[in-house]
Amino acid sequence: MLARAQPGEAYRQSNFDARLMVSERDDLVLFCLDDLVENLGVLEIAEARGDRAARSRSLTRCVTALTALEIGIDREAEMASSLMQFYGAAKGLLLDSVRNVDLDKIAQLRADMREIASAFRAARTA
Repeated sequence: MLARAQPGEAYRQSNFDARLMVSERDDLVLFCLDDLVENLGVLEIAEARGDRAARSRSLTRCVTALTALEIGIDREAEMASSLMQFYGAAKGLLLDSVRNVDLDKIAQLRADMREIASAFRAARTA
């Protein structure tokens, strides 16, 4: 039914499900980071267009990705405290965006998340 009503959403959901089922821990971290970066971009576009429904969906997905990243932090890792603080601040920014989206801060967060994803990918191949 979703495929007929919203084919783009159905494709996104099936892609999400397929990646999730075959992923290992590190893959899931990258998946969450990539999903977050993608949805921050959607948020920027939705805000520019004044599309409140798309803005709401993208905010929900962003907060969900951040929550998954927070839950997945290895509390014994050297960077655990820094990541928890960073993800918490990012989540605060997104929750504040329910009322008012600061596109400059969202763009900076998106760039930061891209950088984290790139560093994580590099560390995996090293």
